[in-house]
Amino acid sequence: MTSEETTRSRAKGASERVYAVALRALAAVVVLLSFAGLAYLVYEGRIDGGALLLYAGVILGYVLNMAWRQR
Repeated sequence: MTSEETTRSRAKGASERVYAVALRALAAVVVLLSFAGLAYLVYEGRIDGGALLLYAGVILGYVLNMAWRQR
């Protein structure tokens, strides 16, 4: 492997990691915004708190599932 190929493979690996982190950050923002929206609707009394509790359980389950898979 030449120096140029090594540099290209490192750059490709770095760009893939940046893409993965950006995608996860975008997903986290979407989840947090929808959670905040539900919390606001519960605060205003437009929906029951059960929906917020259910959504919190789904988020917690997803996070625990991802943590378990990485072990």
